[in-house]
Amino acid sequence: MADTPLANHKPQVLGWHDSHSASVALLSQTGEILYAAAEERFTRNKLQKGTPVHALNDMDQRFQKPAVSRCYTDLPLGAKIARNAGLAWNTWRKGLNSAKSPVSMAGTTLRRFGRGRFGGIVGTDANSQSFDGLCEHHTAHAYSAYFLSGFGSAHVVTIDGVGDCLSGAVFEGRGGGLSLLHKFYYNDLTVAADYETFTAMMGFNPDRHCGKITGLAAYGRRNDACTAALEAFFERSWRKGRCNYFDGIHSPEGEAVIAELRRARADEFGRFSREDLSFAMQHIAERTVLDLIRTHVPNIRGGNIALAGGVFANVRINQKVKELGFANIFVTPPMDDGGLSIGAAFAHLCKTTDVQPHRAANMFLGPGFSEGEIQESLDCAQANYERPSDIAAAVARLLADGKVVGRFDGRMEFGPRALGNRSILYGARDPSVNDWLNKRLNRTEFMPFAPATLADEADRCYLGLDGCRHTAEFMTITFDCTDYMKETCPAVVHVDGTARAQLVTLDANPGLYAIIAEYQSLTGIATVVNTSFNMHESPIVLSPDDAVRTFQDGHLDYLAIGPFLAKATPTPQPTRPHTKRDRKQRALA
Repeated sequence: MADTPLANHKPQVLGWHDSHSASVALLSQTGEILYAAAEERFTRNKLQKGTPVHALNDMDQRFQKPAVSRCYTDLPLGAKIARNAGLAWNTWRKGLNSAKSPVSMAGTTLRRFGRGRFGGIVGTDANSQSFDGLCEHHTAHAYSAYFLSGFGSAHVVTIDGVGDCLSGAVFEGRGGGLSLLHKFYYNDLTVAADYETFTAMMGFNPDRHCGKITGLAAYGRRNDACTAALEAFFERSWRKGRCNYFDGIHSPEGEAVIAELRRARADEFGRFSREDLSFAMQHIAERTVLDLIRTHVPNIRGGNIALAGGVFANVRINQKVKELGFANIFVTPPMDDGGLSIGAAFAHLCKTTDVQPHRAANMFLGPGFSEGEIQESLDCAQANYERPSDIAAAVARLLADGKVVGRFDGRMEFGPRALGNRSILYGARDPSVNDWLNKRLNRTEFMPFAPATLADEADRCYLGLDGCRHTAEFMTITFDCTDYMKETCPAVVHVDGTARAQLVTLDANPGLYAIIAEYQSLTGIATVVNTSFNMHESPIVLSPDDAVRTFQDGHLDYLAIGPFLAKATPTPQPTRPHTKRDRKQRALA
Protein backbone atom coordinates (compact mmCIF):
# COMPACT_ATOMS: atom_id res chain seq x y z
CA MET A 1 0.00 0.00 0.00
CA ALA A 2 1.48 3.31 -1.09
CA ASP A 3 0.91 7.03 -1.18
CA THR A 4 -0.96 7.12 2.13
CA PRO A 5 0.60 8.89 5.13
CA LEU A 6 0.98 6.94 8.33
CA ALA A 7 -1.26 7.90 11.20
CA ASN A 8 0.14 9.83 14.08
CA HIS A 9 -1.00 9.13 17.62
CA LYS A 10 -3.10 12.28 18.06
CA PRO A 11 -6.88 11.91 18.12
CA GLN A 12 -8.49 12.32 14.73
CA VAL A 13 -12.06 12.78 13.51
CA LEU A 14 -13.92 10.23 11.42
CA GLY A 15 -16.97 11.29 9.41
CA TRP A 16 -19.38 8.57 8.38
CA HIS A 17 -22.34 8.40 5.97
CA ASP A 18 -24.30 5.22 5.30
CA SER A 19 -27.15 6.05 2.93
CA HIS A 20 -26.63 5.94 -0.83
CA SER A 21 -23.10 6.92 -1.82
CA ALA A 22 -21.90 5.69 1.58
CA SER A 23 -18.44 6.98 2.50
CA VAL A 24 -15.93 7.71 5.24
CA ALA A 25 -13.53 10.60 5.79
CA LEU A 26 -10.68 10.95 8.29
CA LEU A 27 -9.52 14.41 9.42
CA SER A 28 -6.55 15.49 11.47
CA GLN A 29 -7.02 17.87 14.40
CA THR A 30 -5.87 20.72 12.13
CA GLY A 31 -8.51 20.00 9.49
CA GLU A 32 -6.30 18.15 7.01
CA ILE A 33 -8.21 15.41 5.18
CA LEU A 34 -6.07 12.32 5.64
CA TYR A 35 -8.34 9.82 3.92
CA ALA A 36 -11.71 9.78 2.15
CA ALA A 37 -13.28 7.00 0.10
CA ALA A 38 -16.70 5.86 -1.07
CA GLU A 39 -17.89 2.33 -0.40
CA GLU A 40 -18.94 1.82 -4.04
CA ARG A 41 -15.32 1.77 -5.16
CA PHE A 42 -14.71 -1.34 -3.04
CA THR A 43 -17.94 -3.24 -3.70
CA ARG A 44 -18.10 -2.19 -7.38
CA ASN A 45 -21.79 -1.39 -6.84
CA LYS A 46 -22.66 2.12 -8.01
CA LEU A 47 -24.07 4.40 -5.28
CA GLN A 48 -23.56 1.68 -2.67
CA LYS A 49 -25.80 2.09 0.37
CA GLY A 50 -25.26 0.89 3.91
CA THR A 51 -22.45 0.86 6.41
CA PRO A 52 -19.16 1.61 4.59
CA VAL A 53 -17.50 -1.50 6.03
CA HIS A 54 -14.86 -1.95 3.35
CA ALA A 55 -13.84 1.70 3.24
CA LEU A 56 -13.53 1.65 7.04
CA ASN A 57 -11.43 -1.49 6.97
CA ASP A 58 -9.16 -0.06 4.28
CA MET A 59 -8.70 3.11 6.32
CA ASP A 60 -7.93 1.08 9.46
CA GLN A 61 -5.28 -0.96 7.62
CA ARG A 62 -3.58 2.06 6.11
CA PHE A 63 -3.65 4.16 9.27
CA GLN A 64 -3.06 1.37 11.78
CA LYS A 65 -6.50 1.81 13.41
CA PRO A 66 -6.17 5.49 14.34
CA ALA A 67 -7.67 6.82 17.55
CA VAL A 68 -10.71 8.78 16.45
CA SER A 69 -13.82 10.55 17.57
CA ARG A 70 -16.67 9.67 15.24
CA CYS A 71 -19.48 11.74 13.75
CA TYR A 72 -22.39 10.23 11.85
CA THR A 73 -24.85 11.96 9.48
CA ASP A 74 -28.17 11.85 11.27
CA LEU A 75 -30.33 13.80 13.72
CA PRO A 76 -30.67 13.09 17.44
CA LEU A 77 -33.92 11.34 18.28
CA GLY A 78 -35.70 14.43 19.57
CA ALA A 79 -34.64 16.56 16.62
CA LYS A 80 -35.64 13.81 14.20
CA ILE A 81 -39.14 13.61 15.68
CA ALA A 82 -39.44 17.41 15.56
CA ARG A 83 -38.24 17.55 11.94
CA ASN A 84 -40.69 14.85 10.87
CA ALA A 85 -43.52 16.63 12.70
CA GLY A 86 -42.59 19.87 10.96
CA LEU A 87 -42.77 18.17 7.59
CA ALA A 88 -46.15 16.63 8.44
CA TRP A 89 -47.54 20.02 9.51
CA ASN A 90 -46.16 21.77 6.42
CA THR A 91 -47.58 19.05 4.19
CA TRP A 92 -51.08 19.29 5.75
CA ARG A 93 -51.39 23.07 5.82
CA LYS A 94 -50.22 23.53 2.21
CA GLY A 95 -52.23 20.65 0.77
CA LEU A 96 -49.14 18.78 -0.39
CA ASN A 97 -48.41 15.07 -0.41
CA SER A 98 -45.57 13.04 1.03
CA ALA A 99 -44.75 9.38 1.40
CA LYS A 100 -43.46 10.31 4.84
CA SER A 101 -46.75 10.14 6.76
CA PRO A 102 -46.62 10.81 10.52
CA VAL A 103 -47.22 7.11 11.21
CA SER A 104 -44.54 5.84 8.80
CA MET A 105 -42.04 8.46 9.94
CA ALA A 106 -42.56 7.62 13.60
CA GLY A 107 -42.20 3.91 12.91
CA THR A 108 -39.03 4.37 10.91
CA THR A 109 -37.53 6.61 13.57
CA LEU A 110 -38.29 4.27 16.44
CA ARG A 111 -37.09 1.20 14.53
CA ARG A 112 -33.82 2.92 13.67
CA PHE A 113 -33.05 3.95 17.20
CA GLY A 114 -34.60 0.91 18.82
CA ARG A 115 -32.44 -1.65 17.06
CA GLY A 116 -29.22 0.24 17.78
CA ARG A 117 -27.73 2.40 15.09
CA PHE A 118 -24.83 0.12 14.27
CA GLY A 119 -25.96 -3.29 15.41
CA GLY A 120 -25.00 -6.24 13.26
CA ILE A 121 -22.04 -4.67 11.49
CA VAL A 122 -19.47 -7.28 10.58
CA GLY A 123 -15.88 -7.01 9.51
CA THR A 124 -15.21 -3.78 11.40
CA ASP A 125 -14.80 -2.50 14.92
CA ALA A 126 -17.51 0.11 14.34
CA ASN A 127 -20.11 -1.75 16.36
CA SER A 128 -17.86 -1.76 19.42
CA GLN A 129 -17.15 1.97 19.40
CA SER A 130 -19.58 4.73 20.32
CA PHE A 131 -20.27 7.71 18.12
CA ASP A 132 -19.41 11.07 19.57
CA GLY A 133 -21.69 13.24 17.46
CA LEU A 134 -24.44 13.47 14.87
CA CYS A 135 -24.68 15.94 12.01
CA GLU A 136 -27.85 16.85 10.10
CA HIS A 137 -27.81 16.08 6.36
CA HIS A 138 -27.79 19.60 4.89
CA THR A 139 -25.51 20.89 7.62
CA ALA A 140 -22.98 18.24 6.61
CA HIS A 141 -23.33 19.30 2.96
CA ALA A 142 -22.72 22.92 3.98
CA TYR A 143 -19.63 22.16 6.05
CA SER A 144 -18.10 20.19 3.17
CA ALA A 145 -18.50 23.20 0.87
CA TYR A 146 -17.52 25.97 3.28
CA PHE A 147 -14.48 24.29 4.78
CA LEU A 148 -12.95 23.30 1.43
CA SER A 149 -13.61 26.67 -0.21
CA GLY A 150 -10.97 28.70 1.58
CA PHE A 151 -13.49 31.55 2.00
CA GLY A 152 -13.31 33.40 5.30
CA SER A 153 -16.92 34.46 4.79
CA ALA A 154 -19.49 33.15 2.34
CA HIS A 155 -23.08 32.13 1.90
CA VAL A 156 -23.58 28.41 1.48
CA VAL A 157 -26.50 26.92 -0.44
CA THR A 158 -27.36 23.21 -0.38
CA ILE A 159 -30.00 21.59 -2.62
CA ASP A 160 -30.74 17.91 -3.26
CA GLY A 161 -33.66 15.49 -3.46
CA VAL A 162 -34.24 14.89 0.23
CA GLY A 163 -32.19 14.54 3.39
CA ASP A 164 -33.63 14.62 6.90
CA CYS A 165 -36.94 15.76 5.35
CA LEU A 166 -35.33 18.80 3.70
CA SER A 167 -34.28 19.43 0.11
CA GLY A 168 -32.36 22.63 0.66
CA ALA A 169 -30.92 25.16 3.07
CA VAL A 170 -29.09 28.48 3.10
CA PHE A 171 -26.30 29.16 5.59
CA GLU A 172 -23.95 32.00 6.37
CA GLY A 173 -20.34 31.00 6.93
CA ARG A 174 -18.12 33.33 8.91
CA GLY A 175 -15.03 32.84 11.05
CA GLY A 176 -15.10 29.07 10.80
CA GLY A 177 -18.75 28.73 11.84
CA LEU A 178 -22.05 28.23 10.02
CA SER A 179 -25.43 29.79 10.82
CA LEU A 180 -28.64 28.44 9.31
CA LEU A 181 -30.67 31.19 7.60
CA HIS A 182 -33.38 29.24 5.75
CA LYS A 183 -34.50 25.66 5.30
CA PHE A 184 -36.88 24.08 2.78
CA TYR A 185 -38.94 20.91 3.14
CA TYR A 186 -38.51 18.49 0.27
CA ASN A 187 -42.07 18.85 -1.03
CA ASP A 188 -41.73 22.66 -1.06
CA LEU A 189 -38.44 22.89 -2.97
CA THR A 190 -38.82 20.09 -5.51
CA VAL A 191 -36.27 20.97 -8.16
CA ALA A 192 -34.04 17.92 -7.60
CA ALA A 193 -36.99 15.58 -7.16
CA ASP A 194 -38.58 16.83 -10.38
CA TYR A 195 -35.29 16.49 -12.28
CA GLU A 196 -34.99 12.87 -11.13
CA THR A 197 -38.62 12.20 -12.00
CA PHE A 198 -38.13 13.68 -15.45
CA THR A 199 -35.00 11.57 -15.95
CA ALA A 200 -37.06 8.45 -15.26
CA MET A 201 -39.80 9.68 -17.59
CA MET A 202 -37.26 9.99 -20.39
CA GLY A 203 -36.19 6.37 -20.00
CA PHE A 204 -33.03 6.82 -17.94
CA ASN A 205 -32.04 5.72 -14.45
CA PRO A 206 -33.22 8.54 -12.13
CA ASP A 207 -30.45 7.97 -9.59
CA ARG A 208 -27.56 7.91 -12.06
CA HIS A 209 -28.42 9.62 -15.34
CA CYS A 210 -29.56 13.16 -14.61
CA GLY A 211 -26.42 14.35 -16.39
CA LYS A 212 -27.76 12.93 -19.64
CA ILE A 213 -30.67 15.37 -19.41
CA THR A 214 -28.23 18.26 -18.93
CA GLY A 215 -26.44 17.18 -22.09
CA LEU A 216 -29.64 16.68 -24.10
CA ALA A 217 -30.92 20.12 -23.10
CA ALA A 218 -28.27 21.83 -25.21
CA TYR A 219 -29.76 20.20 -28.33
CA GLY A 220 -33.26 21.53 -27.60
CA ARG A 221 -34.95 24.84 -28.26
CA ARG A 222 -37.07 27.06 -26.07
CA ASN A 223 -40.72 26.09 -26.33
CA ASP A 224 -42.98 27.95 -23.92
CA ALA A 225 -45.84 25.48 -24.36
CA CYS A 226 -43.50 22.62 -23.49
CA THR A 227 -42.24 24.41 -20.39
CA ALA A 228 -45.76 25.27 -19.23
CA ALA A 229 -46.95 21.67 -19.70
CA LEU A 230 -44.02 20.31 -17.72
CA GLU A 231 -44.52 22.83 -14.90
CA ALA A 232 -48.21 21.96 -14.67
CA PHE A 233 -47.41 18.24 -14.56
CA PHE A 234 -45.05 18.64 -11.60
CA GLU A 235 -47.36 21.06 -9.80
CA ARG A 236 -50.18 18.49 -9.95
CA SER A 237 -47.94 15.64 -8.84
CA TRP A 238 -47.16 17.33 -5.52
CA ARG A 239 -50.76 18.17 -4.61
CA LYS A 240 -52.63 16.11 -2.02
CA GLY A 241 -54.40 13.14 -3.58
CA ARG A 242 -52.16 13.04 -6.66
CA CYS A 243 -49.36 10.63 -7.52
CA ASN A 244 -46.12 11.74 -5.91
CA TYR A 245 -43.78 10.37 -8.55
CA PHE A 246 -40.55 11.16 -6.73
CA ASP A 247 -41.48 9.20 -3.65
CA GLY A 248 -43.05 6.56 -5.88
CA ILE A 249 -39.96 5.79 -7.95
CA HIS A 250 -37.98 5.24 -4.73
CA SER A 251 -40.63 2.96 -3.21
CA PRO A 252 -41.07 -0.83 -3.54
CA GLU A 253 -43.53 -0.05 -6.36
CA GLY A 254 -40.88 1.93 -8.23
CA GLU A 255 -41.01 -0.05 -11.47
CA ALA A 256 -44.78 0.43 -11.78
CA VAL A 257 -44.45 4.17 -11.08
CA ILE A 258 -41.71 4.51 -13.71
CA ALA A 259 -43.94 2.65 -16.21
CA GLU A 260 -46.71 5.16 -15.47
CA LEU A 261 -44.27 8.04 -16.02
CA ARG A 262 -43.30 6.67 -19.40
CA ARG A 263 -46.95 6.39 -20.39
CA ALA A 264 -47.33 10.04 -19.38
CA ARG A 265 -44.37 10.87 -21.62
CA ALA A 266 -46.29 9.45 -24.58
CA ASP A 267 -49.76 10.67 -23.61
CA GLU A 268 -49.09 14.16 -22.26
CA PHE A 269 -45.83 15.14 -23.90
CA GLY A 270 -45.79 13.11 -27.10
CA ARG A 271 -45.95 16.25 -29.24
CA PHE A 272 -42.64 17.49 -27.86
CA SER A 273 -39.18 16.17 -28.74
CA ARG A 274 -37.00 14.79 -25.98
CA GLU A 275 -34.49 17.56 -26.70
CA ASP A 276 -37.10 20.33 -26.21
CA LEU A 277 -38.43 18.62 -23.09
CA SER A 278 -34.90 18.41 -21.69
CA PHE A 279 -34.34 22.07 -22.51
CA ALA A 280 -37.52 22.90 -20.58
CA MET A 281 -36.48 20.78 -17.58
CA GLN A 282 -33.05 22.41 -17.46
CA HIS A 283 -34.62 25.86 -17.80
CA ILE A 284 -37.03 25.17 -14.92
CA ALA A 285 -34.19 23.90 -12.73
CA GLU A 286 -31.95 26.88 -13.47
CA ARG A 287 -34.74 29.37 -12.86
CA THR A 288 -35.75 27.72 -9.58
CA VAL A 289 -32.21 27.70 -8.18
CA LEU A 290 -31.42 31.23 -9.31
CA ASP A 291 -34.68 32.58 -7.89
CA LEU A 292 -33.98 30.92 -4.55
CA ILE A 293 -30.51 32.45 -4.40
CA ARG A 294 -31.72 35.90 -5.44
CA THR A 295 -34.40 35.76 -2.75
CA HIS A 296 -32.45 34.31 0.17
CA VAL A 297 -28.79 35.29 -0.33
CA PRO A 298 -28.05 38.95 0.45
CA ASN A 299 -25.23 40.96 -1.09
CA ILE A 300 -24.79 38.76 -4.15
CA ARG A 301 -22.67 41.15 -6.13
CA GLY A 302 -19.09 40.86 -4.97
CA GLY A 303 -19.85 38.13 -2.41
CA ASN A 304 -18.66 34.54 -2.08
CA ILE A 305 -20.90 31.50 -2.50
CA ALA A 306 -20.22 27.85 -1.80
CA LEU A 307 -22.52 25.08 -3.08
CA ALA A 308 -23.20 21.45 -2.18
CA GLY A 309 -25.87 18.82 -2.79
CA GLY A 310 -26.77 16.75 -5.82
CA VAL A 311 -28.34 19.65 -7.74
CA PHE A 312 -24.90 21.22 -8.00
CA ALA A 313 -23.60 18.24 -9.94
CA ASN A 314 -25.39 20.15 -12.71
CA VAL A 315 -22.47 22.16 -14.03
CA ARG A 316 -24.64 24.43 -16.18
CA ILE A 317 -26.57 25.57 -13.11
CA ASN A 318 -23.26 26.35 -11.40
CA GLN A 319 -22.19 28.57 -14.28
CA LYS A 320 -25.49 30.43 -14.08
CA VAL A 321 -25.05 30.94 -10.33
CA LYS A 322 -21.63 32.51 -10.85
CA GLU A 323 -23.08 34.80 -13.51
CA LEU A 324 -25.45 36.31 -10.93
CA GLY A 325 -22.52 38.49 -9.90
CA PHE A 326 -20.69 36.62 -7.15
CA ALA A 327 -17.01 37.46 -6.85
CA ASN A 328 -16.11 33.83 -6.14
CA ILE A 329 -17.87 30.49 -6.37
CA PHE A 330 -16.86 27.12 -5.00
CA VAL A 331 -18.69 23.85 -5.59
CA THR A 332 -17.50 21.16 -3.20
CA PRO A 333 -15.89 18.41 -5.33
CA PRO A 334 -17.86 15.60 -3.61
CA MET A 335 -21.09 17.57 -4.03
CA ASP A 336 -23.28 14.47 -3.85
CA ASP A 337 -24.07 12.52 -0.68
CA GLY A 338 -20.62 10.95 -0.75
CA GLY A 339 -19.32 14.27 0.55
CA LEU A 340 -21.44 14.12 3.69
CA SER A 341 -18.72 12.21 5.53
CA ILE A 342 -16.29 15.11 5.07
CA GLY A 343 -18.91 17.62 6.19
CA ALA A 344 -19.83 15.62 9.28
CA ALA A 345 -16.18 15.35 10.28
CA PHE A 346 -15.64 19.10 9.90
CA ALA A 347 -18.84 19.87 11.83
CA HIS A 348 -17.66 17.71 14.72
CA LEU A 349 -14.11 19.06 14.63
CA CYS A 350 -15.39 22.63 14.89
CA LYS A 351 -16.99 21.84 18.25
CA THR A 352 -13.62 21.29 19.90
CA THR A 353 -11.04 22.98 17.67
CA ASP A 354 -10.64 26.46 16.22
CA VAL A 355 -10.30 25.15 12.67
CA GLN A 356 -10.81 27.54 9.77
CA PRO A 357 -11.84 26.97 6.13
CA HIS A 358 -8.89 26.12 3.94
CA ARG A 359 -8.46 26.03 0.17
CA ALA A 360 -8.64 22.38 -0.90
CA ALA A 361 -5.37 21.49 -2.60
CA ASN A 362 -6.63 18.33 -4.31
CA MET A 363 -9.06 15.43 -3.94
CA PHE A 364 -6.53 12.59 -4.09
CA LEU A 365 -7.62 11.20 -0.74
CA GLY A 366 -8.31 7.51 -1.33
CA PRO A 367 -6.14 4.40 -1.51
CA GLY A 368 -2.79 4.33 -3.30
CA PHE A 369 -0.81 1.22 -4.27
CA SER A 370 2.85 0.26 -4.37
CA GLU A 371 4.86 -0.61 -7.48
CA GLY A 372 4.94 -4.20 -6.30
CA GLU A 373 1.16 -4.41 -6.07
CA ILE A 374 0.79 -2.84 -9.51
CA GLN A 375 3.33 -5.20 -11.07
CA GLU A 376 1.61 -8.20 -9.50
CA SER A 377 -1.67 -7.21 -11.17
CA LEU A 378 0.05 -6.80 -14.56
CA ASP A 379 1.78 -10.15 -14.25
CA CYS A 380 -1.38 -11.98 -13.20
CA ALA A 381 -3.17 -10.50 -16.21
CA GLN A 382 -0.30 -11.59 -18.49
CA ALA A 383 -0.14 -8.00 -19.71
CA ASN A 384 2.38 -6.83 -22.28
CA TYR A 385 4.12 -4.03 -20.41
CA GLU A 386 7.37 -2.13 -20.00
CA ARG A 387 8.82 0.50 -17.72
CA PRO A 388 9.64 3.64 -19.75
CA SER A 389 12.39 5.94 -18.56
CA ASP A 390 9.94 8.88 -18.78
CA ILE A 391 6.33 7.76 -18.37
CA ALA A 392 4.90 11.27 -18.92
CA ALA A 393 6.75 11.71 -22.22
CA ALA A 394 5.72 8.24 -23.36
CA VAL A 395 2.04 8.91 -22.65
CA ALA A 396 2.17 12.31 -24.34
CA ARG A 397 3.63 10.76 -27.51
CA LEU A 398 0.87 8.17 -27.56
CA LEU A 399 -1.81 10.84 -27.16
CA ALA A 400 -0.23 12.89 -29.95
CA ASP A 401 -0.38 9.77 -32.13
CA GLY A 402 -4.12 9.38 -31.50
CA LYS A 403 -3.99 6.57 -28.95
CA VAL A 404 -6.40 6.09 -26.04
CA VAL A 405 -4.56 5.75 -22.73
CA GLY A 406 -5.93 4.73 -19.35
CA ARG A 407 -4.08 6.38 -16.47
CA PHE A 408 -3.82 4.89 -12.98
CA ASP A 409 -1.41 6.60 -10.61
CA GLY A 410 -1.16 7.78 -7.02
CA ARG A 411 -4.09 8.00 -4.66
CA MET A 412 -7.67 7.63 -5.86
CA GLU A 413 -9.85 10.73 -6.27
CA PHE A 414 -12.72 11.32 -3.86
CA GLY A 415 -15.99 12.43 -5.42
CA PRO A 416 -17.78 11.66 -8.69
CA ARG A 417 -15.19 13.22 -11.02
CA ALA A 418 -12.06 11.56 -12.37
CA LEU A 419 -9.30 14.14 -12.02
CA GLY A 420 -6.37 12.39 -13.68
CA ASN A 421 -5.35 9.59 -11.32
CA ARG A 422 -8.14 7.24 -12.44
CA SER A 423 -8.80 8.64 -15.92
CA ILE A 424 -8.92 7.77 -19.60
CA LEU A 425 -6.98 10.28 -21.71
CA TYR A 426 -7.15 11.11 -25.41
CA GLY A 427 -6.29 14.04 -27.68
CA ALA A 428 -8.98 16.71 -27.92
CA ARG A 429 -8.72 17.33 -31.68
CA ASP A 430 -11.02 14.54 -32.90
CA PRO A 431 -14.73 15.45 -32.55
CA SER A 432 -15.80 11.90 -33.47
CA VAL A 433 -14.27 10.52 -30.25
CA ASN A 434 -17.55 11.02 -28.40
CA ASP A 435 -19.18 8.41 -30.62
CA TRP A 436 -16.57 5.70 -30.97
CA LEU A 437 -14.97 5.84 -27.51
CA ASN A 438 -18.36 5.82 -25.78
CA LYS A 439 -19.23 2.71 -27.81
CA ARG A 440 -16.01 1.04 -26.68
CA LEU A 441 -16.94 1.80 -23.08
CA ASN A 442 -20.61 0.77 -23.54
CA ARG A 443 -21.74 4.29 -22.61
CA THR A 444 -24.65 6.33 -23.94
CA GLU A 445 -23.79 9.97 -23.37
CA PHE A 446 -24.99 13.30 -24.70
CA MET A 447 -22.34 15.43 -23.05
CA PRO A 448 -18.96 15.66 -24.73
CA PHE A 449 -15.94 14.46 -22.84
CA ALA A 450 -14.43 16.94 -20.40
CA PRO A 451 -11.17 18.79 -21.13
CA ALA A 452 -8.17 18.75 -18.81
CA THR A 453 -6.28 21.98 -19.55
CA LEU A 454 -3.06 23.35 -18.11
CA ALA A 455 -4.12 26.11 -15.72
CA ASP A 456 -1.39 28.34 -17.19
CA GLU A 457 -3.17 28.24 -20.57
CA ALA A 458 -6.77 28.53 -19.33
CA ASP A 459 -7.36 32.17 -20.37
CA ARG A 460 -6.66 31.24 -23.96
CA CYS A 461 -9.37 28.58 -23.83
CA TYR A 462 -12.23 29.73 -21.57
CA LEU A 463 -14.21 32.88 -20.76
CA GLY A 464 -15.36 34.04 -17.33
CA LEU A 465 -12.64 32.36 -15.29
CA ASP A 466 -12.28 35.02 -12.61
CA GLY A 467 -13.57 33.74 -9.30
CA CYS A 468 -13.93 30.21 -10.69
CA ARG A 469 -10.38 28.97 -11.12
CA HIS A 470 -10.20 27.04 -7.86
CA THR A 471 -13.49 25.20 -8.31
CA ALA A 472 -12.56 24.49 -11.94
CA GLU A 473 -9.63 22.40 -10.70
CA PHE A 474 -12.29 19.86 -9.73
CA MET A 475 -14.39 19.91 -12.93
CA THR A 476 -17.50 21.33 -11.23
CA ILE A 477 -18.51 24.21 -13.53
CA THR A 478 -18.86 24.95 -17.24
CA PHE A 479 -17.36 27.85 -19.14
CA ASP A 480 -18.07 29.44 -22.48
CA CYS A 481 -15.23 28.49 -24.79
CA THR A 482 -13.09 30.88 -26.80
CA ASP A 483 -12.93 30.64 -30.59
CA TYR A 484 -9.44 29.19 -30.19
CA MET A 485 -10.79 26.37 -28.02
CA LYS A 486 -13.63 25.62 -30.43
CA GLU A 487 -11.20 25.41 -33.34
CA THR A 488 -8.42 23.37 -31.72
CA CYS A 489 -10.32 21.12 -29.29
CA PRO A 490 -13.74 20.30 -30.80
CA ALA A 491 -13.87 16.94 -28.98
CA VAL A 492 -14.52 18.69 -25.65
CA VAL A 493 -16.77 21.59 -26.69
CA HIS A 494 -20.50 21.00 -26.34
CA VAL A 495 -23.00 22.02 -28.99
CA ASP A 496 -23.84 25.12 -26.90
CA GLY A 497 -20.19 26.27 -26.96
CA THR A 498 -19.40 25.34 -23.35
CA ALA A 499 -17.00 22.90 -21.73
CA ARG A 500 -16.79 21.34 -18.26
CA ALA A 501 -13.13 22.13 -17.79
CA GLN A 502 -10.59 20.79 -15.34
CA LEU A 503 -7.72 23.22 -14.79
CA VAL A 504 -4.60 21.20 -14.04
CA THR A 505 -1.93 22.74 -11.82
CA LEU A 506 1.59 21.52 -11.17
CA ASP A 507 1.02 21.48 -7.42
CA ALA A 508 -2.21 19.46 -7.49
CA ASN A 509 -1.16 16.78 -9.97
CA PRO A 510 2.44 16.97 -11.20
CA GLY A 511 2.12 13.69 -13.11
CA LEU A 512 -0.87 14.74 -15.20
CA TYR A 513 0.58 18.22 -15.60
CA ALA A 514 3.79 16.74 -17.03
CA ILE A 515 1.82 14.66 -19.55
CA ILE A 516 -0.20 17.63 -20.83
CA ALA A 517 2.85 19.91 -20.89
CA GLU A 518 4.74 17.37 -23.00
CA TYR A 519 1.67 16.91 -25.20
CA GLN A 520 1.61 20.69 -25.71
CA SER A 521 5.25 20.66 -26.78
CA LEU A 522 4.37 18.03 -29.41
CA THR A 523 1.07 19.47 -30.67
CA GLY A 524 0.86 23.08 -29.53
CA ILE A 525 -2.34 22.24 -27.60
CA ALA A 526 -2.51 22.34 -23.80
CA THR A 527 -5.71 20.28 -23.47
CA VAL A 528 -6.55 16.58 -23.52
CA VAL A 529 -9.76 14.62 -23.08
CA ASN A 530 -10.25 13.37 -19.51
CA THR A 531 -13.04 10.87 -18.89
CA SER A 532 -13.53 8.54 -15.96
CA PHE A 533 -11.70 5.21 -15.97
CA ASN A 534 -14.63 2.81 -15.78
CA MET A 535 -17.05 0.88 -17.92
CA HIS A 536 -20.68 1.96 -18.19
CA GLU A 537 -22.62 1.62 -14.92
CA SER A 538 -19.49 0.66 -12.98
CA PRO A 539 -17.77 2.87 -10.39
CA ILE A 540 -14.42 4.44 -11.23
CA VAL A 541 -11.61 1.93 -10.75
CA LEU A 542 -10.01 1.69 -7.32
CA SER A 543 -7.21 -0.90 -7.50
CA PRO A 544 -4.60 -2.07 -10.00
CA ASP A 545 -6.75 -5.18 -10.57
CA ASP A 546 -9.73 -2.96 -11.46
CA ALA A 547 -7.56 -0.88 -13.78
CA VAL A 548 -6.05 -3.82 -15.65
CA ARG A 549 -9.43 -5.54 -16.02
CA THR A 550 -11.14 -2.38 -17.29
CA PHE A 551 -8.21 -1.69 -19.63
CA GLN A 552 -8.63 -5.09 -21.22
CA ASP A 553 -12.43 -5.05 -21.26
CA GLY A 554 -12.65 -1.47 -22.51
CA HIS A 555 -10.44 -1.99 -25.56
CA LEU A 556 -8.12 0.88 -24.70
CA ASP A 557 -4.84 1.13 -26.58
CA TYR A 558 -2.51 1.59 -23.61
CA LEU A 559 -2.53 1.65 -19.82
CA ALA A 560 -0.16 3.94 -17.92
CA ILE A 561 -0.21 2.39 -14.46
CA GLY A 562 2.26 3.70 -11.92
CA PRO A 563 5.67 3.69 -13.63
CA PHE A 564 4.58 0.99 -16.12
CA LEU A 565 3.08 1.19 -19.60
CA ALA A 566 0.97 -1.72 -20.85
CA LYS A 567 -0.01 -2.19 -24.49
CA ALA A 568 -3.25 -3.80 -25.59
CA THR A 569 -2.82 -7.27 -27.03
CA PRO A 570 -4.36 -8.03 -30.43
CA THR A 571 -6.07 -11.24 -29.27
CA PRO A 572 -7.90 -12.12 -26.03
CA GLN A 573 -5.70 -13.46 -23.28
CA PRO A 574 -6.45 -16.79 -21.56
CA THR A 575 -8.19 -16.73 -18.21
CA ARG A 576 -5.78 -15.16 -15.78
CA PRO A 577 -5.04 -16.05 -12.19
CA HIS A 578 -6.20 -13.48 -9.67
CA THR A 579 -4.27 -11.66 -7.01
CA LYS A 580 -5.35 -12.17 -3.40
CA ARG A 581 -6.66 -8.61 -3.41
CA ASP A 582 -8.65 -9.28 -6.58
CA ARG A 583 -10.25 -12.43 -5.19
CA LYS A 584 -11.20 -10.61 -2.02
CA GLN A 585 -12.69 -7.68 -3.94
CA ARG A 586 -14.69 -9.94 -6.25
CA ALA A 587 -16.18 -11.60 -3.18
CA LEU A 588 -17.54 -8.21 -2.09
CA ALA A 589 -19.44 -7.56 -5.30
